[in-house]
Amino acid sequence: MTESIYRISEADIAGILSELILVGAGVLVLLFDGFVRRGSRWAIPTSVLAVAAAGYFRWEFSTRRESFGGLLESSAVTSGVGLIILLATVLALLASAGYLQRQKLRPAEYAALILWAAAGLLLMVRATELLTLFLALELLSVCLYALAAYHRRLTVSLEAGIKYFLMGAFVSSFILLGIALLYGATGSTDLGRIGAAVAGEGLSAIGTLGVLFLVCGFGFKMSLAPFHAWAPDVYQGAPTPFVAFLSVAPKAGSAIVLIRLLEVLSSTDIAGRWPEVIAALALLSMVVGNALALAQRDIKRMLAYSGIAHMGYLLVPLVGFDRAGYEAVIVYLLAYALMNAGAFIVVSLLYERAGEQHLISDLGGWGYRFPLLSISLTVCLLSLGGIPPTLGFIGKYLVFVYALEHGHLFLALAVVITSLLGVFYYLRVVYTLYMRPEIRDPRDLHLDLWGQLAAVLAAVGILVLGIWPGRLLFWVYDAVHTAF
Repeated sequence: MTESIYRISEADIAGILSELILVGAGVLVLLFDGFVRRGSRWAIPTSVLAVAAAGYFRWEFSTRRESFGGLLESSAVTSGVGLIILLATVLALLASAGYLQRQKLRPAEYAALILWAAAGLLLMVRATELLTLFLALELLSVCLYALAAYHRRLTVSLEAGIKYFLMGAFVSSFILLGIALLYGATGSTDLGRIGAAVAGEGLSAIGTLGVLFLVCGFGFKMSLAPFHAWAPDVYQGAPTPFVAFLSVAPKAGSAIVLIRLLEVLSSTDIAGRWPEVIAALALLSMVVGNALALAQRDIKRMLAYSGIAHMGYLLVPLVGFDRAGYEAVIVYLLAYALMNAGAFIVVSLLYERAGEQHLISDLGGWGYRFPLLSISLTVCLLSLGGIPPTLGFIGKYLVFVYALEHGHLFLALAVVITSLLGVFYYLRVVYTLYMRPEIRDPRDLHLDLWGQLAAVLAAVGILVLGIWPGRLLFWVYDAVHTAF
């Protein structure tokens, strides 16, 4: 494998064409901003076109293949998750155009950081070697730290960036230590070789500790309880369109990393104890996330805590080691990307004064004043609550059925009970929109076309895939059974 790494072929370049487009477009928008008069106005359109091109090539190279001597792997599953990441990127970019203009923030650096973060995520979901995975993770993390503090004139944004950086850097050391321990226990950082080594000799205590460090690190990226403390403060202080990306894309990438770890562990003695660990994390995330979201009066913090709960639902199909669970994970990731990003996009439009509180009560009576945005937000919230005929209902249904079919009755009951709690606080927002009187003057709002388009696209996607999910489910089934 070492020799093949230094012989870069056309197939290797083709394998990372999507990532090269994103990185190149990020450099291009910075050059436009620096050397072309009014070049910054083209930053967001150029970035959107670059993401669309990256999505096209990611779809074209969805067949199973390896690049750079096996360091990167492409399959239908990694391509599908890559498209989910790029979908979240497009929605965030569309919603950011008006926000950056209103706040008088430079769009070129913002767009470049978003593109480079997306490139890091695409590499992360395809990495089959732990050091490659870590480098992709650090590319992603550095961009996220800068974007969280991008509104430099706001103390709350700088605070969010500092908190995220300090906690993220600490977690990166956990992941690096986990990689070192696994290398010490198995003599390799390649996931395939690690799997072969532990299948033959078992996993030592050092190797088990390394796996737990990795789980904790990526649990932080997914904001699972008890690694969730950063999420509400960072979501509240960071630019809201960026939160539409932050709350979705890194979680999708981290979920695929956990699946890869499960594949490695499936033949080891730790596999028998894994269901207990993952079930405990899932249950804790569902309970903590919904309970704390129930008490929130700020809609961004409410969505932050509900995101913790949704990652708990996402973990339920990972309790076992079978393909049916992976199918439910991919469908749920797509649903979560549309409904959570869509909700944050609407919030970014309806609360445009930087640094303000995002009180739910401020939405009183706006359901009739802003019908398009209110309907889009309602669809996203109903989908988050798992109410038919939305894609969120399909995702929760698959999770619930998986738990029942595999004998996890307690987890199935937890999914139902905590989902009912979620329905309460989601419908509270809808009730405020349509049933409460106005208490805030909306005349200062400037609703841009691209942000509204992003919100409508998310809502339409939720409804279309929720009413006609057949093709999506068949594609996911084929993708999982050809990839694993």
